[in-house]
Amino acid sequence: MKAEPQPKNAESQLKSEGPVTWSIRGVERDTRSVIEKAAERVGKTIGQYINEDFRSFAQSQLTQTQLPAAPVDIQNQIDHLTKMVEGIANRMPEQGKKSFWQRVFG
Repeated sequence: MKAEPQPKNAESQLKSEGPVTWSIRGVERDTRSVIEKAAERVGKTIGQYINEDFRSFAQSQLTQTQLPAAPVDIQNQIDHLTKMVEGIANRMPEQGKKSFWQRVFG
């Protein structure tokens, strides 16, 4: 009597058989091409590149507490600060508005 192989669940397959094929739906061909070139440039297979570089990137995204400011946000802050400084300058007495040379040579 021959024992029939036991069906393996997905978790035990991952642990015992090593690498598995993984298909990601929705990834454009251009994206795959760029990833292939990037992996090749650093001397890695696509699998190594994803396991190391993508994982590192994703982990940094998960631990990042605040997103970097967008250029539009920075420009808005600069505009706001400029208006504040101009407002302060407009409220200064006329003597305070004189240039350095005007104050020195009167």
